[in-house]
This record gives sequence, structure tokens and C-alpha cells, in this order.
Amino acid sequence: MKLKDVIITEANGEYVAVTADGSFNGMIRMNKTAAFIAEALSEETTVEAITARLCEKYEVTPEIAEDNVRKVIAQFERAGLIAK
Repeated sequence: MKLKDVIITEANGEYVAVTADGSFNGMIRMNKTAAFIAEALSEETTVEAITARLCEKYEVTPEIAEDNVRKVIAQFERAGLIAK
């Protein structure tokens, strides 16, 4: 899976994602972890690969990491930002 053409930016400690092609009318506000997951989705990847990267970067159990990855991906799917 992969995100569509999404621009992720940080301003004053807050991360936001917007589409470059205008397919999503709005923006998604994210915390640092969600932004990390979004960046990982900038290229073709899997839940398992993102979970492993999250565990390497942060002190988190694989179960908690995978739960967070799935929640963020579900948010992107609801917004129509996951490329088919």
C-alpha cells in the first residue's frame, strides 16, 4: 500500500497532510508518530514493515506499534488517500 500524492509538512510542532492533486478537500492533522507512518507510506510498503520501523525508532511494543499503524492507515483510507 502507498499514499496518494500527499504533502506532509510541519509547522510549530504540528504536522498536516494535504493532497497535491486536490483529490481530498481539506487537511489531516497528525502527531509526530502519525507523520512518521505517513512518511513511511510515501513508498510502497506493508503494515508489518511500518510496524518494524516504528519499533526501531520508538520504544514501543510490536502490538502497540501495529495498532497505531492500522489506526493511522484507517484514517487515511477514510479520507481516500491510499492509492489503489
